Amino acid sequence: MGTSSLAALAGMGMLGLLVMIVGGILLGALILCLSFRIAVGYMPSYLRSIGAILLTFVAVIVVSVVLRMVLPQGLGSLLSLVADFLVGAAVTNYLLLAQDGSQIGFGKACLVQLIYMVIFFVFSLVIGLIMAMVFGAALFGMH
Repeated sequence: MGTSSLAALAGMGMLGLLVMIVGGILLGALILCLSFRIAVGYMPSYLRSIGAILLTFVAVIVVSVVLRMVLPQGLGSLLSLVADFLVGAAVTNYLLLAQDGSQIGFGKACLVQLIYMVIFFVFSLVIGLIMAMVFGAALFGMH
């Protein structure tokens, strides 16, 4: 029994998805380090930034699920974005410490999270435009 072509395509798709998730986590941690550097004045540990990204991801999923169960459809998605911001700031305040080992404060953590979200949005927009141009040119046959 050989492997069917659909199973091979599914495996390739899952490998691509895994690469995108791992790349997104690593890139997100790098952007978090950069935004922390801009707001606080020094670069935190990259491993702590990865931990902050992963903990934020898990906490945001839990908060989003709870919000979508409790609130109506449209309002739950809007508050999910606000919850993402607040949870990210709380995790940043908790995990990424100042140079003296103390917490940076929730206000600075909100500033770090705001800078992080703006940089990530601009970076995603640029990548999306590049992908649209590449796939648009491939779709319409332009060389």
